Amino acid sequence: MNAFFSIMAVPFAACVLMFLILNYMGIHVLMREIIFIDIALAQISAVGALVSMLVFKHNPAIAEALAFGFCLLAAAFFSFVRKKNFGISMETIIGVSYAIAAAAALFLISKSAQGHTSAEHMFAGSILWATSRDLTMSLVIFSACAAFFYIFRKKFLETSSRYKESVSTDFWNDFLFYSLFAAVITLSVKMGGVLLVFAFLIIPAVVASLFYGGIQKRLIVSWAVSLIASATGLLFSYCFDFSIGPSIVAFLGLILIIASLRARAAKKTCS
Repeated sequence: MNAFFSIMAVPFAACVLMFLILNYMGIHVLMREIIFIDIALAQISAVGALVSMLVFKHNPAIAEALAFGFCLLAAAFFSFVRKKNFGISMETIIGVSYAIAAAAALFLISKSAQGHTSAEHMFAGSILWATSRDLTMSLVIFSACAAFFYIFRKKFLETSSRYKESVSTDFWNDFLFYSLFAAVITLSVKMGGVLLVFAFLIIPAVVASLFYGGIQKRLIVSWAVSLIASATGLLFSYCFDFSIGPSIVAFLGLILIIASLRARAAKKTCS
C-alpha cells in the first residue's frame, strides 16, 4: 500500500487539480451545447506544439507558448464568429475547426520524426510522469483562471443560460471565457491527454444534470463523481498495470451508465 501511495500520489493530485476546474467548465459547456470545444482547442493546441517542434526543435517553453498562442487565436475566432452571427451553429463551427486542425496536425506529424510520439502523448497523456513542477504550474494557472471564473460567474452563467437563444454582443465576454478555457485545456492536455480531459469536462456534468438543475449542486455532484472515478481508476491501473487515463475514463463511463439507469428508474417510478 505504501508503494501505491508513493507512485500514485502525484498523479492523484494532478487529477484533483484538473477536475476541480474542468468540472465547473463542463457545466457551462453542457449548458451552451458546445460539447466538442475541448477536443477542438486541444487539437489546435497540438498544432501549435507541432509547429514548435518542427521550427524550434525541442524547446518546451516555446512549445507551451505556441500551443497557448494558437488556442488564444481560436478563442478570438470563436468569439468573433458568434458575435457576427453567420447563421451557423457554434457546434458546427467548432466541429469544422477541429477537422481543419486535425488535418493540419496529421500533416505536421508526417513531417516530424517525433510526431507520432507527440500524437500518442496528446491523446493518452503522461499523468503518471507528472512532476512537482507540473503540479505547481497547474495550481498557479488554474487558481488564476478560477479567480476570473468566480469574478465573472454571474455574467458567464447568464450567457450560458441563454447561449442558443441570443447572439452575443459582447465580444470580450466570450473572448475571456474561451481564453480561460484555452489556458486550462492547454495545461490539462499536457498532463492528462485529450481523452481524460474531455471525460473530466463532460461526463461528471452529464451525471449531475440527470439529477439537479442548480449549478452549485451540479458542481458538488461532479466533483464527487470525478473523485470516485479518479481513486478507483488509479487503483485499477496500479493493480492491473493499465494506463491511468483510460482507466479513469472507463470508471467515469461506468458511473454515467449507472446514473443513467438510476435516473431512468426514478422517472418511471414518478410517472
